[in-house]
Amino acid sequence: MLKLTMIDAQTKEEKTYTKDMPSARQLRRALELQAQAEQEEIEGTTMLDEMITYVVDVFGKQFTYDDFLDNVPSDQTFPTIADVMMQVTGQKKGNDGLKKKAVKAQK
Repeated sequence: MLKLTMIDAQTKEEKTYTKDMPSARQLRRALELQAQAEQEEIEGTTMLDEMITYVVDVFGKQFTYDDFLDNVPSDQTFPTIADVMMQVTGQKKGNDGLKKKAVKAQK
């Protein structure tokens, strides 16, 4: 099961979203995004937009793109995206490879 927790910027309430295991299509998209980040094929803000849209889609649009932008702290944006992608791809937590790629993509 996938899990993502956000803290509402206004109310400071914590909300946890869950989703059953992702589809093979979502796995494929995660791998595509990883490859694009590695090869620096896309500009940083475009890559960020695609990654956030991906996370929203993975969780079945239980929250919006704007919810993510407004309720995930800036210093947790890429680690949060990387965590979701690691959950989708079956990578263990603590694997910094994707986090480093995501941070590199923002430059």
